[in-house]
Amino acid sequence: MAGNTNKKRTKKQAEESTSLWGFLFDKNTQNQDITKRAFFAQPGEEESETEPDAQRNILQEIWHRFNFWGGLACIIFLAFTMLLISTLVSMWTPQDMRNIAGYADHGSSRDLAALLRNANGQEISFSEAEINRYLRDTCRMRQTGIFSIITHTHGAAVRIHDGYAELVIDRIIGSNLHQTTSVNITFTQHITHGRPELNVEFRGTDILYGNLPEGGSIGKMGIPSRHVSMLAPALDSLVNCYPEIKSIITEYGYCPYFTKGRNGEESRVRLIPYRPS
Repeated sequence: MAGNTNKKRTKKQAEESTSLWGFLFDKNTQNQDITKRAFFAQPGEEESETEPDAQRNILQEIWHRFNFWGGLACIIFLAFTMLLISTLVSMWTPQDMRNIAGYADHGSSRDLAALLRNANGQEISFSEAEINRYLRDTCRMRQTGIFSIITHTHGAAVRIHDGYAELVIDRIIGSNLHQTTSVNITFTQHITHGRPELNVEFRGTDILYGNLPEGGSIGKMGIPSRHVSMLAPALDSLVNCYPEIKSIITEYGYCPYFTKGRNGEESRVRLIPYRPS
């Protein structure tokens, strides 16, 4: 009897042992997944399985909350902000005046007023470099108005194009902040009561958009000719620096004609006097 009891006890223990290992290594897929998760899963692996579903839920939530008009308003606001920033950067980026002949060199200047006076009403011409050297040595423009407290004129130069001249004024704001403005000047001549008169228009041949000609620039931003009148005081200030030249041009009815240099030739202005037919 004792032997039978021992046999039964040994058999029961063997069955329990087999049942335990059978549970751990059961061929059932679900049990295998549980075992793998329990012993072999990497940190964060379980969360990654649900991550695509979470992302889809987030995207669906954003889409349901999306408002078309709100999105359109946001796009318009961002576009306006970028345009404003671009405009301000363009306005405060000065022109490169080193490519203007005679402005940055150290060549000697000629007395253009004396040459014009000695021409005795005959046609005469000057190069762009001669004009700018003369301005460098004789022009004493002064900033006026409320901005004169922090601003002073650093220099002025003329850039000659075909048919018109561009007057560029370089100002320094504060200690060393350069800011340039320019005015395009086109001269035409008409006869009033038998006397020639110069007609000055603030425009060039470049077109900003449509039929709107460019009248000048602030920094590198072009401005329309109809709005360039605010820069007219700069031209008046320059003309008032040379009363003798202004008097001679008026007396002989000179009309300036501008020609841009090509193939190594200098850009020039020809002063042609009025000759009654």
